[in-house]
Amino acid sequence: MAKVTSKEAGAAETAENRAEAKPRQAPEKEQNISQESASTQEAVYKANELAVHAKKLFGTRQECVAAALQAVGKTEGTVAEAKKIVEKFLSREVK
Repeated sequence: MAKVTSKEAGAAETAENRAEAKPRQAPEKEQNISQESASTQEAVYKANELAVHAKKLFGTRQECVAAALQAVGKTEGTVAEAKKIVEKFLSREVK
């Protein structure tokens, strides 16, 4: 049987404490998901900025984009949100 000195026992306890003190790191898969979601965030634009670029972004006139966003009460949003709103607005039935 080997004798364990108090110095060796103290070193072992210190190593255990260090392991417990380290912050828990998220698994690699979770880190990748959070990095992807951060990089896929879209920029938010004001309604007038979206309207100015209506032809290029939505293939329609500025007035249509402005009216569509105003109809739903949006003052700002992403291009994807605005695109959905404009498409819905343009496909509405005229009474």
